[in-house]
Amino acid sequence: MSEQFSQPEQTSPPDSKVEERTTVRKTAARRKALPRVRKKPGVKATDTMAGGGRKILRFQFAHMLNHEKGTRLGEDNEELHDMRVATRRMRAAFDVFGQYFKPKVVKKHLKRLRTVGRALGRMRDLDVFMEKAQRYLETLPESERMGLALLLDAWGQKRAREREKLVSYLESEEYQQFKQDFNEFTSTADASAIHISETNLSPNPVRHVLPVLIYTRLTSVRAYETFIVNAAAEQLHALRSEFKKLRYALEFFREVLGKEAKDVINELKSLQDHLGDLNDANVACQILNEFIQEAEALQNDLPLHERQSLEPVVAYLAAKHAERHHLMVTFPKLWEHFNRRETWKNIALSVSGL
Repeated sequence: MSEQFSQPEQTSPPDSKVEERTTVRKTAARRKALPRVRKKPGVKATDTMAGGGRKILRFQFAHMLNHEKGTRLGEDNEELHDMRVATRRMRAAFDVFGQYFKPKVVKKHLKRLRTVGRALGRMRDLDVFMEKAQRYLETLPESERMGLALLLDAWGQKRAREREKLVSYLESEEYQQFKQDFNEFTSTADASAIHISETNLSPNPVRHVLPVLIYTRLTSVRAYETFIVNAAAEQLHALRSEFKKLRYALEFFREVLGKEAKDVINELKSLQDHLGDLNDANVACQILNEFIQEAEALQNDLPLHERQSLEPVVAYLAAKHAERHHLMVTFPKLWEHFNRRETWKNIALSVSGL
């Protein structure tokens, strides 16, 4: 009787915390390790464009992550600069390789990269303006070096606000999710790559696509040849973008190109830097003009004896105008040095071994 009416054995309820820890461990195990900085991406001429693109994206992703800690600390402005450069190169890589991946995937990652780039860019632009203003002050007599205090203080306050926003973004769940997803994308072979079938053939190996890519981008650069003499600042800025695209096409595939590519890359970098300084000077002129107008309006509400002279800022504006003019009138000679048979020969030799 006692056995017949005995109570069933009680089982202890599942430990939810144990299950949760197990799930976390399994999820962590599935996540792939973040990439470390390497000397080279490891691109081969026989890689598919999707495969080579994934290597380049992961290479730049590693560089971005490598400078994240320094950017957070904020002790060295070059950390922020290098992190921003890596994000720009990832976006440039999608411009080269995007067509070899599914459009929805490319769109998602590009959107997130633009968000990262904007967060870094707003602060980096202020760093550049402040660094160049400091270099200008160093050319002045000691007694005049406090003349831009009003301007630098305004920029410094704006930079502090942008830094707060940047650090907050880098600590956000949105940014952490981006890193996790992008890491998965760049570490999974053939993930999201567009399949090339036997009935839908198109050039795909790096060695087949690269010569056409480089010459297409070179053509876009040379299209400005007839505009150089009378070029406006906006046209030169657009040309800088084309120089950058050609340079990145060569740099991304440096491992598979001939040694002659190095000279072309170095020359493109000089041209790009020259036009970059020109753009910075042009933007600085616009910002300084706006600052002068705003400062004058604000000072109208102050008692006369408290108003500050804006003469030092006006003098700095004049210096940036002079710099902009010098960079514009000296560019044609740099163009002539680039736009010659020697350059075309080096490009031809660099792709001839593919």
